[in-house]
Amino acid sequence: MKRYLRLLALFFKNSLQVDMEYRVNFAGLLFMSLMDATWSVGGAVLFYSHRSSIGGWSFNETLVVIGLYFLAYGFVDMAVRPNIDDIVEHIRTGTMDFVLVKPVDSQVHATLRRYRFQKVASLLVGAAIIVYALAQLRAAPGAGQIALFIVLCAGGAVLLYSAMTILGTLSFWLVDISNIDEFIVGFLEAGRYPSDAFPEPVRGFITFVVPIAFITTVPAEVVLGKLTPQFVLYGWVFAALLLLGSVAMWRAAVRHYNSASS
Repeated sequence: MKRYLRLLALFFKNSLQVDMEYRVNFAGLLFMSLMDATWSVGGAVLFYSHRSSIGGWSFNETLVVIGLYFLAYGFVDMAVRPNIDDIVEHIRTGTMDFVLVKPVDSQVHATLRRYRFQKVASLLVGAAIIVYALAQLRAAPGAGQIALFIVLCAGGAVLLYSAMTILGTLSFWLVDISNIDEFIVGFLEAGRYPSDAFPEPVRGFITFVVPIAFITTVPAEVVLGKLTPQFVLYGWVFAALLLLGSVAMWRAAVRHYNSASS
């Protein structure tokens, strides 16, 4: 375990050094994140201009969900997407051989090697929206709520990582699957607003079939005192099973991989 923690620390350091060479990009990406946040909040303002609540959620409560969406999107853009894109490119060009011969778990090396710290702008915007919304609500989550919130966010990260890794692994068979990560990002869009704001068929789909609600709505319920215990358990079980599925699929793909040198 210590070996892999040191390896991850090295991956972080190398990625940070690369991104520091393009510092101006951070300002541009922060501006783009602010524009996207303005669009999302503007949409919420439009919805709430005709009513005080939607699906039992007030405007400021919905802002917490929007903030969590930006945290999730920032995580995908910063930590998952770069590695999935690299996997597709490695397989297409044949350089996956160099990944597989490394004396470490190939999935760890391939899916956790590169980070785009310039994308941290989305994380900052998301955190700022959440803090602002809680201040407007005069909500003060307790230590237990904060701890469970962190656990839920970690579960959401596992779910997103696992789902995108499974999609990335398809490139072992399909080779060229450029922009396949947009599939997950498209589903994530449903997490911009509380799941209760959607009609019943859609609400059930994003809660139980593709549990996007576990990534945004459920953590928001925790800090707002609207906890739904069964969703917490279901979400983590789903994330754990998806993680095991990503490991099994990766190993199966590696076993059937035809080396470029063979």
